[in-house]
Amino acid sequence: MTYSQSELIILKTNNLTFERVTKQMARTKQYVVYTREFAKGRVNSKVGVFIDEAKNAMDKNGNISGGVIKFKNLAMTRKTPTTELLSRGYDFNVRVLAKSDLEGAKSLRNATIDLLASAGKTIINHQAA
Repeated sequence: MTYSQSELIILKTNNLTFERVTKQMARTKQYVVYTREFAKGRVNSKVGVFIDEAKNAMDKNGNISGGVIKFKNLAMTRKTPTTELLSRGYDFNVRVLAKSDLEGAKSLRNATIDLLASAGKTIINHQAA
Protein backbone atom coordinates (compact mmCIF):
# COMPACT_ATOMS: atom_id res chain seq x y z
CA MET A 1 0.00 0.00 0.00
CA THR A 2 1.39 3.39 -0.93
CA TYR A 3 1.06 6.47 1.26
CA SER A 4 1.80 10.07 0.41
CA GLN A 5 4.00 10.18 3.51
CA SER A 6 5.22 7.46 5.81
CA GLU A 7 3.05 6.50 8.74
CA LEU A 8 2.73 9.16 11.39
CA ILE A 9 3.36 7.89 14.91
CA ILE A 10 1.67 9.79 17.72
CA LEU A 11 2.50 9.35 21.39
CA LYS A 12 -0.17 10.36 23.88
CA THR A 13 0.06 10.61 27.63
CA ASN A 14 -2.66 8.85 29.57
CA ASN A 15 -2.07 9.00 33.33
CA LEU A 16 1.71 8.82 32.93
CA THR A 17 1.58 5.84 30.57
CA PHE A 18 2.40 6.03 26.90
CA GLU A 19 0.33 4.34 24.27
CA ARG A 20 1.33 4.12 20.65
CA VAL A 21 -1.27 5.16 18.12
CA THR A 22 -0.59 5.05 14.40
CA LYS A 23 -2.47 7.24 11.98
CA GLN A 24 -2.29 6.37 8.31
CA MET A 25 -1.94 9.15 5.79
CA ALA A 26 -4.19 9.40 2.74
CA ARG A 27 -3.17 7.33 -0.27
CA THR A 28 -2.44 8.98 -3.58
CA LYS A 29 -2.92 7.26 -6.90
CA GLN A 30 0.39 6.66 -8.66
CA TYR A 31 0.97 7.22 -12.38
CA VAL A 32 3.68 6.12 -14.80
CA VAL A 33 5.20 8.43 -17.42
CA TYR A 34 6.54 6.52 -20.42
CA THR A 35 7.52 7.02 -24.06
CA ARG A 36 6.69 5.06 -27.19
CA GLU A 37 9.66 5.39 -29.51
CA PHE A 38 9.44 4.31 -33.14
CA ALA A 39 12.93 3.25 -34.16
CA LYS A 40 12.96 2.03 -37.78
CA GLY A 41 12.33 3.31 -41.27
CA ARG A 42 10.77 6.67 -42.07
CA VAL A 43 9.35 7.06 -38.56
CA ASN A 44 12.75 7.04 -36.87
CA SER A 45 12.18 10.33 -35.05
CA LYS A 46 8.56 9.85 -33.89
CA VAL A 47 8.01 9.68 -30.15
CA GLY A 48 4.93 9.74 -27.94
CA VAL A 49 4.97 10.64 -24.24
CA PHE A 50 2.12 9.16 -22.20
CA ILE A 51 0.74 8.85 -18.68
CA ASP A 52 -1.00 5.74 -17.36
CA GLU A 53 -1.98 4.43 -13.94
CA ALA A 54 0.85 2.52 -12.30
CA LYS A 55 -1.39 -0.44 -11.49
CA ASN A 56 -1.92 -0.99 -15.24
CA ALA A 57 1.84 -1.17 -15.84
CA MET A 58 2.85 -3.73 -13.21
CA ASP A 59 4.00 -7.26 -13.87
CA LYS A 60 3.19 -10.26 -11.67
CA ASN A 61 5.92 -9.33 -9.19
CA GLY A 62 4.58 -5.79 -8.68
CA ASN A 63 7.34 -4.07 -10.65
CA ILE A 64 6.59 -1.50 -13.33
CA SER A 65 7.42 -3.07 -16.68
CA GLY A 66 7.76 -1.55 -20.14
CA GLY A 67 6.83 -4.93 -21.61
CA VAL A 68 3.45 -4.91 -19.88
CA ILE A 69 2.78 -1.41 -21.18
CA LYS A 70 3.81 -2.39 -24.72
CA PHE A 71 1.53 -5.41 -24.89
CA LYS A 72 -1.41 -3.40 -23.55
CA ASN A 73 -0.71 -0.77 -26.22
CA LEU A 74 -0.56 -3.45 -28.92
CA ALA A 75 -4.02 -4.62 -27.88
CA MET A 76 -5.56 -1.14 -28.45
CA THR A 77 -8.38 -1.13 -30.98
CA ARG A 78 -9.33 2.54 -31.19
CA LYS A 79 -7.76 4.69 -33.87
CA THR A 80 -4.72 6.58 -32.58
CA PRO A 81 -1.46 7.73 -34.17
CA THR A 82 0.22 4.69 -32.61
CA THR A 83 -2.27 2.20 -34.06
CA GLU A 84 -1.95 3.83 -37.48
CA LEU A 85 1.84 3.36 -37.40
CA LEU A 86 1.44 -0.21 -36.14
CA SER A 87 -0.98 -1.03 -38.96
CA ARG A 88 1.69 0.11 -41.44
CA GLY A 89 4.11 -2.43 -39.95
CA TYR A 90 6.23 -0.21 -37.70
CA ASP A 91 7.30 -1.33 -34.24
CA PHE A 92 7.99 0.71 -31.12
CA ASN A 93 9.91 0.51 -27.86
CA VAL A 94 8.55 1.57 -24.49
CA ARG A 95 10.77 3.42 -22.02
CA VAL A 96 9.48 4.02 -18.51
CA LEU A 97 10.61 7.45 -17.27
CA ALA A 98 9.14 7.78 -13.77
CA LYS A 99 6.36 6.96 -11.33
CA SER A 100 4.69 9.88 -9.61
CA ASP A 101 1.39 11.40 -8.53
CA LEU A 102 -0.79 12.97 -11.24
CA GLU A 103 0.56 16.53 -10.97
CA GLY A 104 4.17 15.38 -11.04
CA ALA A 105 3.45 13.09 -13.98
CA LYS A 106 1.80 15.89 -15.97
CA SER A 107 4.70 18.27 -15.38
CA LEU A 108 7.24 15.57 -16.34
CA ARG A 109 5.30 14.74 -19.51
CA ASN A 110 5.15 18.40 -20.56
CA ALA A 111 8.86 18.92 -19.83
CA THR A 112 9.75 15.75 -21.77
CA ILE A 113 7.63 16.81 -24.75
CA ASP A 114 9.32 20.24 -24.78
CA LEU A 115 12.77 18.64 -24.57
CA LEU A 116 12.07 16.14 -27.37
CA ALA A 117 10.52 18.81 -29.60
CA SER A 118 13.56 21.04 -29.17
CA ALA A 119 15.77 18.06 -30.10
CA GLY A 120 13.96 17.72 -33.42
CA LYS A 121 11.80 14.67 -32.63
CA THR A 122 8.24 14.50 -33.95
CA ILE A 123 5.80 14.20 -31.03
CA ILE A 124 2.86 12.00 -32.05
CA ASN A 125 0.61 13.06 -29.17
CA HIS A 126 1.54 16.75 -28.91
CA GLN A 127 -2.15 17.79 -28.93
CA ALA A 128 -2.83 15.74 -25.78
CA ALA A 129 -0.27 17.66 -23.72
